[in-house]
Amino acid sequence: MVPEKYGLAAVGRYLLDQFELRRPGIREWTPEIAASLRAQAEAEIVQMERQLRELEIDDQQYWQRVRRVVDDIVLPRYAKIVTDEIALARRDYGIWRGGDLVARGTFAVAGFILGIIAVEVPYIPIEAKWFPAVTLLAGPMFPEIIMGWYRWRHRRKLNEMVRDLEKVSLTLDTYRPLSELTEALRADVALEPRERSH
Repeated sequence: MVPEKYGLAAVGRYLLDQFELRRPGIREWTPEIAASLRAQAEAEIVQMERQLRELEIDDQQYWQRVRRVVDDIVLPRYAKIVTDEIALARRDYGIWRGGDLVARGTFAVAGFILGIIAVEVPYIPIEAKWFPAVTLLAGPMFPEIIMGWYRWRHRRKLNEMVRDLEKVSLTLDTYRPLSELTEALRADVALEPRERSH
């Protein structure tokens, strides 16, 4: 067993965070981008393996499974999420005119008119006469609100992937073959005589 810090969910979270640092520069998902991210993931996994070996935990089968999960789950799902995000960004998240100055002015006027309607219509329970001023000021912020919502949704998809990795980790640990456990224990026993010699 590996420490929780090196569990599948923690490794997945770390790799996704590293990928997200590069995502703003990705304009299109290509096989080259996928290969570059896979190479980055491999370098990070090798570093984690080295750290665990320094702690005298050597479990090669575990890291093979981590690599399979990265290849079969993390990278394909991340590719889908990033492809969707790139497509939304190209369309300016559906914001009229990309949220330029004219659009912001129009949003402010529309907000002011909606605020007046909300105050004047008797069926809407807003009686504060200052409410149209709030909608007037909030109108120009509409593009940021929309983009913030899409960013939150993107982050939520990544968090869902990490939760799924936690489930995969539990399943893999529960149904781990005895041959792998025996081999991992032999590796631990082989390390003990070296410890005594120090």
